[in-house]
Amino acid sequence: MSGILELEAKSRTEFGTGAARALRREGRVPAIIYGAGKTPISISLKEKEITKYYRKPAFISQLINLTIDKKQYKVLPKAVELHPVTDIVRHVDFVFLEAKTQKMEVPIVYEGKERALGVKRGGYFNIIKRRVILLCDVNNIPRNVTIDVTNMPIGTSLKSSQVELPKGCSFITKKEFVLATIIGRRGVKTEIEGEQEVAEAIQ
Repeated sequence: MSGILELEAKSRTEFGTGAARALRREGRVPAIIYGAGKTPISISLKEKEITKYYRKPAFISQLINLTIDKKQYKVLPKAVELHPVTDIVRHVDFVFLEAKTQKMEVPIVYEGKERALGVKRGGYFNIIKRRVILLCDVNNIPRNVTIDVTNMPIGTSLKSSQVELPKGCSFITKKEFVLATIIGRRGVKTEIEGEQEVAEAIQ
C-alpha cells in the first residue's frame, strides 16, 4: 500500500503569473486544493521536496496529510505541471478527501510476462490495459496492481474476474473485461489448437 505522506504547505493570497514567478524564485511551487464541495485553498510547497516525491513511483495515487498553517487536510494529487526541459514541478492540483472510498486510476504490473508459458513457446504477450480504475478504501490505496502471469499459455486471455485485487479495492464496473492476452506468432500454434489436433489424430 502507498501509506500516508506528510507534507507542509503555506497558504498564499497573491495570484497570477508574476506572483507564481516570485514564488519559484524563492524555491516554492504554487498549488491548489479543491473538491468535496469545499472552498478551494491556494497554497505553496517547497519545490525540491515536491519534485522529489513526484519522481517516486505512483505519486498520483499517494494519500497525503497536508499541514497548512497548523491545520491538517487529507488530499490526493490530481494534476502536476512540469517544466518542459528540467521536469521540475511547477504547479500541483490536489483534491480534498472526505469520503471513505475514492476512485483511483492504478497502474498494472504484469509479473513474469517475459517468462510466461505462452511466451516461452513463441507467443507474444499483448497488454490491453496498463492501468485500471478502482474504487479504493482511502486508507488502503495501492501503488499498483500486481498480477502473476507466468502460467498463461498461448491463445488465452487474462480477464478482470481472474484478478485478486488488494484489500479494500474493487473494479468500478462489474462487467468483465480483458487486461492482456498471449497471441501466437505466425507459424506458432496455440495450446488449444495443439490439443484439438492431438484429439483428432487419436479418433
